[in-house]
Amino acid sequence: MHRVVVVALPGVFPYELGIPARFFRAAQRDGTPLYSVTTCTLDGRPVQTNSDFSIAPEADRDALRLADTVIVPPWSEAETSGDPIGLAEFADRRIVSFCTGAFTVAASGLLDGKEATTHWCASAEFEQRFPQVRLRQDELFVDTGAVLTAAGASAAIDATMHLIASDHGAAVAATVSQATLAAPHRGGGQRQFVAKPAVAGSATGSASDIQTWLLARIDEPLSLGEVATGFGMSVRTLTRRFRAETGRTVGDWFADARVDRARELLETTELLVDDVATRSGFGTGAALRKHFRDRIGLSPQQYRSRFSRAA
Repeated sequence: MHRVVVVALPGVFPYELGIPARFFRAAQRDGTPLYSVTTCTLDGRPVQTNSDFSIAPEADRDALRLADTVIVPPWSEAETSGDPIGLAEFADRRIVSFCTGAFTVAASGLLDGKEATTHWCASAEFEQRFPQVRLRQDELFVDTGAVLTAAGASAAIDATMHLIASDHGAAVAATVSQATLAAPHRGGGQRQFVAKPAVAGSATGSASDIQTWLLARIDEPLSLGEVATGFGMSVRTLTRRFRAETGRTVGDWFADARVDRARELLETTELLVDDVATRSGFGTGAALRKHFRDRIGLSPQQYRSRFSRAA
């Protein structure tokens, strides 16, 4: 069982603190939990949250020695107090930060020379304090393998779902999504916020509507022109609106969604790769293999060997 330890520092934000337990504990295969989640403080004593209550975890910093993944939620003094955890000692574990917890990880030196993100409102200060870190200030989360940093609040859920899918496959992540009513697909490259909210009453043609429409036709060989026609707009308007709301192109998002569909089929069926390619909209096995290599770093067969329920 993969052991997750969440560190509650003084002034911890309760929302992000609770995400690991809620989502990782929902991840199961055949009724068997895939993660254990422990919350600790540095000395084992209660700490005040940034709200009107305190929390009293039963574990102290020693719990970190058994961790496979260490998670640092945001806390009140994160932007000014360095790294009181001593994260460098745990550099051989997977380190995850939510929101301004990235300041704590950066202060440890574990992000030097790597890409990272944090909450957009703290980006300018982060860049000033840590010029050695390549900040991706618009992105929901950045996964370098050894370290994952996520932006604030809901982006922490996106990052957690990404970790579950990376560890145990898309089918397990989809089960967690159903149990928690969390969105199953929101990649790290999407924007943290929409600069210009949609005008009330004009939901038709929003990025969310376009995504829903595309997912219902995921196995069809659609062109941008056909998508635009479906929403009664020009290709230029469609492209501009979608990018403004998501920070991505329609084609890039749809390719990721098709890869996710292919992942689920590879995990849960014995379909041939060519049939998986057809049902996920890639058309040919060669196209599917290329997108899998580009996005996941594995061939479809390698992915099936690792994540299929039979395996």
